[in-house]
Amino acid sequence: MKDIFLLRVIYRNGLSLYNITTTVESVNGAKIQHLNLISKGRDFVGTISVEVANILDFDQIVRLIKRNQDISRVEKVTRY
Repeated sequence: MKDIFLLRVIYRNGLSLYNITTTVESVNGAKIQHLNLISKGRDFVGTISVEVANILDFDQIVRLIKRNQDISRVEKVTRY
């Protein structure tokens, strides 16, 4: 059984959304279920719902996204 987790992300306008989606889907078995991003001035703010097999895969996604210097904030929201 796979679980869906929400991730809140704030990143600068110049960063390609492709970078974030490929990072998420690089984790084995992870799939993006929904993207909800809004432009707020020079930044994009929004949530990404991710389907993963277990919480360890989700933690790996969070670590990989936080390594990117262009992303100013990443936080786990809830289990969906």
